[in-house]
Order: sequence, then C-alpha cells, then structure tokens
Amino acid sequence: MYSYIKTEPGQWSVGDFTEEGEWRAESVWYTPEEAAERAHWLNGGKTPVTDDDEATSNGQR
Repeated sequence: MYSYIKTEPGQWSVGDFTEEGEWRAESVWYTPEEAAERAHWLNGGKTPVTDDDEATSNGQR
C-alpha cells in the first residue's frame, strides 16, 4: 500500500515500505495534498487532478 511521508521541509515523498521496513520512494511532491492524491491514485483511487509534471520520479529532480 502506498502512503506519503514528509522527507524535507516543503517535500513529501510518496512510496511504500519493503518487507524489510525500508522506505521506497515512487515520487516527490511539494504539497501534502498532491502527495495524498498521488498515493490515493496508486492505491486504486480515482484519477488525480494533480498534473504529473509537478512531480519528480524516484526522488530525482
């Protein structure tokens, strides 16, 4: 299951935990609302309204 965590001031990482308990980032967002929408979508929710261009993939910018 995907969730999100605050990784730095002004950055929230969407991802999941491995079986070993390590965080595995899928993307990074700049508001908690955007991160929540992305996690919701990844978990099978409705299409997010946030534009994917605003994200960074795998924590890379």
